[in-house]
Amino acid sequence: MKERFKIGRIGRIGQVGRMGLIRRMGGMGLMALAALAVLAVVGSVTHGLTLVCLAVAPLALTEEQLKEFTGILDEVKGGWERVKALPDLLKKVEDENASLRLEMGKLQKRLLNGVTSTGVRYLNGTPFVSDECAKALASLYVIAGAQQNKLEHAVRDASTRDSLIGRAAEFLGLETRAALTATDIPLPTVFIPQVVELIWKYGQFRQHATVFPLGAGTVKLPQLKAGEDAFALIAVSGNVPERKVAAQNVTFTANKIGGIIRIPTEIEEDTFIPLGQFLARYISRRFAHFEDIFGFLGDGSANYNSEYGVGPNCTLNSNQYCVQLASGKTKPSDSTIADWRNMRALANAAALVNAAYYCHPTMEALLVTFNTLNQPLIYRPAQGNQPATLDGFPIRWCGIMQPYKTSAAASAFLTVFGDLSYWYLGERLQPRVETSRDVYFATDEIGMRAIERIDVQAMAPDAMSALETAAS
Repeated sequence: MKERFKIGRIGRIGQVGRMGLIRRMGGMGLMALAALAVLAVVGSVTHGLTLVCLAVAPLALTEEQLKEFTGILDEVKGGWERVKALPDLLKKVEDENASLRLEMGKLQKRLLNGVTSTGVRYLNGTPFVSDECAKALASLYVIAGAQQNKLEHAVRDASTRDSLIGRAAEFLGLETRAALTATDIPLPTVFIPQVVELIWKYGQFRQHATVFPLGAGTVKLPQLKAGEDAFALIAVSGNVPERKVAAQNVTFTANKIGGIIRIPTEIEEDTFIPLGQFLARYISRRFAHFEDIFGFLGDGSANYNSEYGVGPNCTLNSNQYCVQLASGKTKPSDSTIADWRNMRALANAAALVNAAYYCHPTMEALLVTFNTLNQPLIYRPAQGNQPATLDGFPIRWCGIMQPYKTSAAASAFLTVFGDLSYWYLGERLQPRVETSRDVYFATDEIGMRAIERIDVQAMAPDAMSALETAAS
């Protein structure tokens, strides 16, 4: 009865009494009401239920507090949609983080395995193209053998032979019938950078010269030459004198180099990838070998399209940048440390900052003898990642230079010295690797053709000097 009486009294409180009660309530009532409202929204309580709760709640609010509470309630309702979306957003972030971790793991694995950006990996210093590139080269070989009907004798088992042809055609994206009727099949362009990277590995000239892409078959570049005017002091209020720049055009011509590789037809399915690795390294070594010969020893003959490499270029204009041993000294063993130092003095001083010696690895037998001259250590062998040095200048071993020996080798270049970046290796497009059925029918071999178009030119002839044995 008492409870009914209390409820009845509250129900009979007039408007004036309620407003007075509201004025007597403080901030605690507002906070409690706000909490009740939040619970009502989270629990999907209807607007009518919320009003009922407010009606029966023993709270008192001023008109200003009521307006403030109403605004808070509207904000809570508006923000709830964003709150409901948080689980989906969190799941998306978790998925992206997991994907990023996976990619980072792959990248770390590639770095630990010595894999470069093109896909070439190095194991104990030996380069290996990716399995995909090896498969592509082996596929060219297999398709060429099938075109020439040579696989029937090389691979006796018909199922193995069909499997090889099927794998090769599938990898190159060819239909078997189309592959067997085509005459020339090129290596897919995506794998050419891996072959080029191996050329960088094997070739000293490409590594240290400036590789310049040729936009056309013939390209002209300006070259500064000796004879330009030097700057000088200018008097106060005096005229600034004109200084002339001496320049000439250097013409790059995209010469075609390359050859055909003769490959026996014997092959088994298990040697598919190793064969591709062999072909990639062989082609790269051949390209690098000729680039080094052309770049260092091109003698201006028809074999080099009348163009000169570093060594012969230094002998032009009465051996302007070349030290030639005295008459009778035709043996590499006749050269002395003084000859090596005198040659170094012929290069432009600006080239000494990044200068290095380029000589055959067997020259070490001569260089170590320079350490017996009662002077500080002149020759230092390679240590770890540090290259061998002579008088502090790096030595880069180049297999096409004159080997060391104690017998005659007239007019042979023992070494060249300087900054090779002032020499340009012009390259027209990328190398091409193709197969053909038009050769080696009688010898039951397969021909694979590799071609590139390059040129070599000196953009600063005085950046390099050479040491040469006597002519007689």
